[in-house]
Amino acid sequence: MMNKPVIIGLLVLAGVSLLGTGPVHPQERPPQVAPVMTVGTLQGILKEMVENLIGDNGQWRFTFGGVEMALLTSVPHDRMRIVAPIRPEAELTDQHRKRMLEANFHSALDARYAMSNGLVYAAYIHPLSPLRREEIQSALRQVAELVKTFGMTYSSGELSFGSPSPPSKSDRQKEPYY
Repeated sequence: MMNKPVIIGLLVLAGVSLLGTGPVHPQERPPQVAPVMTVGTLQGILKEMVENLIGDNGQWRFTFGGVEMALLTSVPHDRMRIVAPIRPEAELTDQHRKRMLEANFHSALDARYAMSNGLVYAAYIHPLSPLRREEIQSALRQVAELVKTFGMTYSSGELSFGSPSPPSKSDRQKEPYY
């Protein structure tokens, strides 16, 4: 059995530790926590925004703005990516490579030019959980524009920082690969 001073001491310690748990400014409300993007919510948004949606469970193919794309998610890693093929890497000139890197700095914005498995892609990569509907729509537009403007302005169409060099005559004459 505990004696009276020990019990009083424990109660005092418990009370003191609880004093620091309340809000410092009770008139301020705690910040609102935004809802987390889920694979199901993302699929619902895609159904509203894209055409020819095929797939399920975080892996889809579809058309947006006339451009074939894929959206891939990894819930355990909280990541998603939207990719659209542009052309085989073997068809790139040094000028294409230079312009793609310049665009990734100046005019591609949130989307990027990338290469994988012998293909050039337009890609948008982002954490999944904080995504909002407006960001998804912007991402789709940017990826589509990077595909459409490859070989010309290399632009996502949203905004440009700085002024990359104008396209060369050989860049303007090549048809984009779809």
